Amino acid sequence: MAIFNLIYLSCGIVGLLLLAYKIRALRSSWGSPRVVALISTVFFSAFAVLFAAPANITWINWTTGVPNFAALLVYSLVVCFAGASFSLVLYWRYPAALAWQRVRLIVVSYTSIVAAMIVLFFKSEVDEERQVDFDTFYATQPTVAVFLFIYLVATGVGCGGQAYHCWQGARDEAISARPWLARGLRWYCFAGLFPVAFAAIKLFVLMMDWAGERSFDILSLTAPLMASLSMIPLVIAMALPVFGPRRPSPSLWLRRWRTYFALRPLHRALVHVNPGIVLVAPGKFLNPHHRVRRQIIELNDWRWALTPYFDLSVGETATSLARQAALPKDEVAAVVEAAQLRAAGSGGRRTPAKRRPAAEIVDGTDLTTEHDRWVRISRAFQHSPIVDAAVATRVEAAGGMD
Repeated sequence: MAIFNLIYLSCGIVGLLLLAYKIRALRSSWGSPRVVALISTVFFSAFAVLFAAPANITWINWTTGVPNFAALLVYSLVVCFAGASFSLVLYWRYPAALAWQRVRLIVVSYTSIVAAMIVLFFKSEVDEERQVDFDTFYATQPTVAVFLFIYLVATGVGCGGQAYHCWQGARDEAISARPWLARGLRWYCFAGLFPVAFAAIKLFVLMMDWAGERSFDILSLTAPLMASLSMIPLVIAMALPVFGPRRPSPSLWLRRWRTYFALRPLHRALVHVNPGIVLVAPGKFLNPHHRVRRQIIELNDWRWALTPYFDLSVGETATSLARQAALPKDEVAAVVEAAQLRAAGSGGRRTPAKRRPAAEIVDGTDLTTEHDRWVRISRAFQHSPIVDAAVATRVEAAGGMD
């Protein structure tokens, strides 16, 4: 019983949190039928799972004074969930006016099914409380058998319709052009398959019980646990279209970290120019996008602080050696800049040097270009023998002047 309580209560709490979030996020759109269908779907699923916990079943039966009333309540909530979820995907796929023509039939049908279940329940002899095996214990009683049959068929049809329309919707051209929405629909389809499998298993066990075969009753006990787990893909399905587009792709996240570590040696070598501007915003320490953005800002600031100390002879030497090595144009620029930074930031001559404005390197025109430019400069700063040679030539010239 403990495992039943743990799973049902955990999934139910997840559902309630999702319900609270959706109510808060959509409070300005309550007049929309689509929003009503969405909130109804989450509401019925969350409370169906929550009330299915054995601890809550006991409390509900004791509070109402009606043995097994919790079974009627939970099963009615499941049927309502199936109808609401089916209605929701119809509103997603079709214009509101066209969807309402079909949703109206669903509302009437599923309301009638719940009403029939209530009548059948109170016409049945179910005086002995059964927390987890209500279905198999009373399966051969005619009114309970009909009660269970219409409940399971309605659940299977509603959730099956949900899964079908979600899968078809995800393949529509208009939706497939929006990847996060298409992924959300596929997860919503996946969420609908859990109740479908649950209903199919329950129907199979019910028919076996009618035939007098009780060896499959254990399946009826485990099927609800599987159905309750549909809450997880349901949460994912509703979160993906909202949060997915706001999150950078994992590949971009990894690229930013690679950029960060590629720039780090150059950043450390120049930090002495003005360490006071180094900043990592609170809560952003593990955010590679913020860290790289700050690195670029600080490197540019230090670069302009060192510009008056750039030595024309260092730039000319580095340019000559780079062209002799047949380096591409962008690599030539990176080597020249790295040599100037190395020489200016080495702590040698601190008198501003004469230089031609044309020797300056213009910043990149966009963020990616700027990242790539500074990565090339950082690698040349660390590893290029041309930079070493150009700086060594300047040191030798300075020594000769002494």
